[in-house]
Amino acid sequence: MNRDHAVVIGGSLAGLLAVRVLLDHFDRVTLVERDRFPAGAAFRPGIPQSRHLHVLWTRGMELMEDLFPGLEETLIHAGAVELKVPADALWLTSAGWRTRFDLARLLTFSRPLLDWAVRARLAASPSLDVLEGNEVTGLLPRGADVAGVALRSGEAMAADLVVDATGRGSRAPAWLGTLGYPAPPETLVDPLLGYASRYYAIPPGFDPGWKALYLQADPPATRRTGGLFPQEGGRWICSLSGAGGDYGPTGEDAFLEFAKGLRDPVLYETIRDAEPLSPICGFRRTANHRRHYERLPAWPRGFVVMGDAACAFNPIYGQGMSVAAISALELDRCLRDEPDGLERRFQRRVARSASGAWLIATGEDLRYRETEAAPTRLRTRLINSYVDRVVATANVNPRVCASLLEVIALSSPPASLFSPAVLARVTANRLRSP
Repeated sequence: MNRDHAVVIGGSLAGLLAVRVLLDHFDRVTLVERDRFPAGAAFRPGIPQSRHLHVLWTRGMELMEDLFPGLEETLIHAGAVELKVPADALWLTSAGWRTRFDLARLLTFSRPLLDWAVRARLAASPSLDVLEGNEVTGLLPRGADVAGVALRSGEAMAADLVVDATGRGSRAPAWLGTLGYPAPPETLVDPLLGYASRYYAIPPGFDPGWKALYLQADPPATRRTGGLFPQEGGRWICSLSGAGGDYGPTGEDAFLEFAKGLRDPVLYETIRDAEPLSPICGFRRTANHRRHYERLPAWPRGFVVMGDAACAFNPIYGQGMSVAAISALELDRCLRDEPDGLERRFQRRVARSASGAWLIATGEDLRYRETEAAPTRLRTRLINSYVDRVVATANVNPRVCASLLEVIALSSPPASLFSPAVLARVTANRLRSP
């Protein structure tokens, strides 16, 4: 493969991370984005989910700091809030309140702030061209391989490698079809979950002994989840979600009534008299959707798919940005390895990178009776039963809580919850419990 020019389709976070990696391997990189990027940390139409609560777990933050040294300091300087987890949070799990151990660290900030900080770093590169207000309409073929992209403007842009990072709406299956490749198998697990979110001003002098609230559902008995987290600008982001069609509402009175219907009134009592800073925004495109490109019998040279375009998660679990960072690391590794067959090798690694987060997200979503998916297998029910015991033990045992947080943060695989140390503590807690 030549390393003259690479094209990234889509300025999502996955696309921006792909750009950063490709700049180390290609003479020139072009980012094609349908939107026009705002000058600062502002919302834009192409990322509708950005108006809701986002979490960048430990592994994702570590990888982004490696790609952009000093990024964390930039976010903190811009107002990102540092939380000790779970010490600074009131966290109601499915098994009850979690003891507030000081085990991990988390930055909370808005999605526009993170995107702006990353774009600002990339803008300094003379090897990057950003083509805004345009979009890719198809792939340029070279036999059964990819030689570039066709643009809405009518231009044909040659490229040695094309990266699709266009998210859930990716048209890669259709584009591959025009080259003679079959559509990839797909898996869909849809809990019928919908968000409603708004910003509130944090009242002056507010100090109840916690910085964040997270009230989880307890499926199948309850389907509502609420989060209240601080962000830059002295404000809270309040996101309410409901599964099984019990969507978070966007009406003024209904929003507060929904909050009152959570498993504990503390969130409702906190926002009841707080000053709203924004309208209420809804979002319902939350299904877990996996396109199994790794299973195709053949794959074109010069084209790869990553981010939500390959595997999208229910965003309530906060996995997407971290998985995008892990996929960017795999792209870098593939480009450093033997060049022959790197595209197929990358798609297999993308699939492996997403497997842990997929297991977590779909395993939880399959607890809801209304979830649209293939019938739940006995294996999933058995794993969920064990995870229930892990969660209950993590509420009172710091070692198990630390192990669970490492899995949620994608620093450890889900299989680590079956280690002898965790098993012993879960069994002991089970024997002590009535």
